[in-house]
Amino acid sequence: MRSMPSLPAPPDMPTEVKVIIDAIGHSVRTEILRQLAERPLGVRELAEATGTVVSQVRKHLAILEDLELVVADVPPDERRPGGRGRAVLWSTNIERAEEVGKIWIDYVTGRPTPPRAKGR
Repeated sequence: MRSMPSLPAPPDMPTEVKVIIDAIGHSVRTEILRQLAERPLGVRELAEATGTVVSQVRKHLAILEDLELVVADVPPDERRPGGRGRAVLWSTNIERAEEVGKIWIDYVTGRPTPPRAKGR
């Protein structure tokens, strides 16, 4: 399959939809979500499962965490830089993944997207 060139988002595309597409439109991030939906995993296990280096997995997890698509068993302020310390186990936030999927489906099918609840 040929890769598609990256094009700018249409001017009327909602920011939230653009952020969702940028996050889940990457094959490694999608695979990370699938792996973590099956069971909690650490960064090294995810790197092995996705054929990606640990540093890239950490970057992908940060993007997914910003969108609340993954959760860690250690809060961000308690994690040690560079992966030192206890291994953090990650899992997919299934409820949020379903919400994100609905937002995307509503957009591509032309349905209005309800405003997101505060705090997210």
